[in-house]
Amino acid sequence: MWFRLPILALLSGAGLAWGCAGAVHPMPPLTATQLNLAQDEVQSHASEGTPFRNQVTDEDATAVLRSAIERVAPAATQTCREMAIGECRWTITASSDRSLNTAIGPNGLIVINRGIMEYAVNEEEVAVVVARGFGHHAANHYASRRRTQMAGSLLGTIVMTAVSVVVPPLGMVTGLIQTAVESGVNLAGGAAVASYTKDQEREALWLAALILYRAGVDLDKARGILVTMARVQGDKESGMMNTQLSGPERLAAWDEAVRQIRASNGQLPPRT
Repeated sequence: MWFRLPILALLSGAGLAWGCAGAVHPMPPLTATQLNLAQDEVQSHASEGTPFRNQVTDEDATAVLRSAIERVAPAATQTCREMAIGECRWTITASSDRSLNTAIGPNGLIVINRGIMEYAVNEEEVAVVVARGFGHHAANHYASRRRTQMAGSLLGTIVMTAVSVVVPPLGMVTGLIQTAVESGVNLAGGAAVASYTKDQEREALWLAALILYRAGVDLDKARGILVTMARVQGDKESGMMNTQLSGPERLAAWDEAVRQIRASNGQLPPRT
């Protein structure tokens, strides 16, 4: 069985229990020009077919995910403490699911599917997915959506071996290998994954870009996974009437976030 490990990022600083159901920071609408440029880019890859899926070993996939976490966790901790609204203690679990997706659960849970490592062409692309999970929790999205929406899809059973990535106050990352755990994970009695508003999705992506910027990760290299996601999911239209972000919207949101973050030299924007 592939990828039998959750990676537990135990980050100091408890999250606060308050927050609203929307985005913490204002997310202005994307312009038609931004959406059209992103849509054209995604559609330009249509003739290339399905993106290449890498054949990675368990060891290589584990190594790249762990390295990505170690690169961004200190900056994520700093950002989460600065916001002082969400969950800053995270559990990152690697799933054997080969789909190009992630899930967010209660108590700081972030599930990274194997498919992320198979489709990513570099560590930076894995880092943006991890950082987006941090962003959702830092902005308290899961807790706020669960207060207004009770359904969702079950995360399912994950068979695992534990690896802890501990970030002390000074930001030095150390690893602790623990014993294998071969049991299904019952997450808060069958935790449901909340769906998010477009503003919340954009905010999580914005925070991911900010975390990567502060961590010194190349934002342009990280961007490629967003194009790949749109291609794999067949998500090429802007879909402004949809309740969740389409591939082009996600790509345009990332580009705008990067522009703002570089212009502000990595500062958080004012809150709503």
